[in-house]
Amino acid sequence: MNRVCEVLEITKPVVQAPMTWITSPELVAAVSNAGGLGILGFNAGFETGKATPEETAEEMRKVIRRTKELTDKPFGMNVMTSVFDGAGFSKATIEICKEEGVKVLAAIGSIDSAQIREWKDAGFKIIYRDMYPTVASAKAAEEAGVDVIIATGCDEGGGMPVEATGTMVKTALIAEAVKIPVLAAGGIVNEAMAKASACVGAEGAYAGTRFVLSKECRAAQATKDDILNTGADDLVVLTEADGYLKWRATPHKVAKEAIEENNKGNLKPSIGSFYAGMLKGDMEAGINSVSSAASLIKTIDSCEDIVNELANGYGC
Repeated sequence: MNRVCEVLEITKPVVQAPMTWITSPELVAAVSNAGGLGILGFNAGFETGKATPEETAEEMRKVIRRTKELTDKPFGMNVMTSVFDGAGFSKATIEICKEEGVKVLAAIGSIDSAQIREWKDAGFKIIYRDMYPTVASAKAAEEAGVDVIIATGCDEGGGMPVEATGTMVKTALIAEAVKIPVLAAGGIVNEAMAKASACVGAEGAYAGTRFVLSKECRAAQATKDDILNTGADDLVVLTEADGYLKWRATPHKVAKEAIEENNKGNLKPSIGSFYAGMLKGDMEAGINSVSSAASLIKTIDSCEDIVNELANGYGC
């Protein structure tokens, strides 16, 4: 049996990336019902942001309960490790996960071994993604007790590592270094890319952009059309967060202005609003961030069809 499936108690080794606002109970449940693992992102299903960790957690409780109405299969929650959770939003949400029976945490951030052990003792399965995945950080995560590691290359959408190592090389290096299962992240948009990652050691896919172009994704049609109509050579890359992150985006106002700021030496430009941009489809209000392989996606499909296609690449 595929080890990702065995560990996560699913039937297809496909994990849907959280993607903040644009995830929803409907998307997550559709992925899980198809045999993969849906993950609720930060503000998933929300229509407004919440001011405090407590308000956020209680709103997430509603989202979790709605998801459970739509699926009886496992699904997960995106959280930050302690280094990135200074305000305590993830800490509050994890307490809700305990109360509501969510058993999988998709954790992002620098490894905190004591925290990982605490989560494991609480009965969670942990999928771990380092913002700057390296062989050393993968080994540290394995030693700390995580269950599955995400090997993220610079081909991904969202906040990508500034290190210019592609998904296939990153996956090969990490898969060779650890004994636990590895998910490939960045450009896994079809069966061929899944097969390629399997050849270098991945046992499953961690896919974001492909699920933006799903029928169940709540991103605006304008967002989806923008991705479908943007050529591979049209995508632009900007640097943000004082040089800590890069974003690949379709070529619109906010992204272009951010690049202009980068050229002036500003590595902390505005990237606008993901709520207004990717969720609501206002391409002038925020960046539309996608994988470098986005142009390989030709159609908007059901989550079931997407999960099945990607899983075929891993022989499942």
